[in-house]
Amino acid sequence: MTAAFRVYRRWLRDRVLSTVSWTLGLIIIIVATAAFYPSLGGSADAMASGGSEAMSSVLGLSAGIDPSSPLGYLWIGLYANVLPWTLMALGVSLGVAALAGDEGTGALEYLLSGSVTRTQVIMGRFAAAITVLVIASGLSGLSLVVAMPMFDLTDSVTTTLPDGTTSTAPGATIGNIVDGTISAFAIALGLASLAFLIGSVTGRKSVAMGGAVTLGVGGYVLYTLSSMTSSLDGLTWLSSWRWYVDDVMLINGLNWPVLIPFGVATISLLISWWAFLHRDLHSS
Repeated sequence: MTAAFRVYRRWLRDRVLSTVSWTLGLIIIIVATAAFYPSLGGSADAMASGGSEAMSSVLGLSAGIDPSSPLGYLWIGLYANVLPWTLMALGVSLGVAALAGDEGTGALEYLLSGSVTRTQVIMGRFAAAITVLVIASGLSGLSLVVAMPMFDLTDSVTTTLPDGTTSTAPGATIGNIVDGTISAFAIALGLASLAFLIGSVTGRKSVAMGGAVTLGVGGYVLYTLSSMTSSLDGLTWLSSWRWYVDDVMLINGLNWPVLIPFGVATISLLISWWAFLHRDLHSS
């Protein structure tokens, strides 16, 4: 067994309770949202249509999305905001705790006084943080797959348009949930890796937390403001919300922009590794 794997396994073991708590919380939110579809699905369209452009941006509404359909309901109720934000919060907490959290208490210095190297620590901790995020994302998606048939979310819905014609929206499928969950995981992965990067470079928990939160919230605000003024369109490429909301991968399927956060994570890990090797540790 390599030292890096021992670091990986120990960090996961120390976070069993928090991982279970986060995952159970996500599952409760997801199942509760699904359970309200039979009573709220029909009124979702009316509630969403009365909002402004900013509200439409918050809800993730774009042309062709029917909020009263199973997929439209899941998009505005979970995947456009609640699920990615919750996974991003988990990702930030993991990214900050992986190095900067232990460095401030002196635990990281104690770990490095043993037979492990900095490279083994940073690789093991990063892999462990991503593993927790994968577990929470995967089980949340699985819980929705199990709950969907119980609350009519797999059934197609036929609506009558103002001109008298009918339109049929398909029910949600396992493939939809897989695509939506992967895209939500991806946006959380990108922010988690940036939190890890800031913590690795600075060694300060507060700086890593503040920097990651600023990047996450700032990107969302930037995207929301761009829906009200075209002057900010060029800057929205800096926000992962642009591809996440515009592409609606829960409904339209995975697209190449979902790979961007994986690239960000890879670059962040490499910079984190280099920076961690070339600086002194801090302690409180």
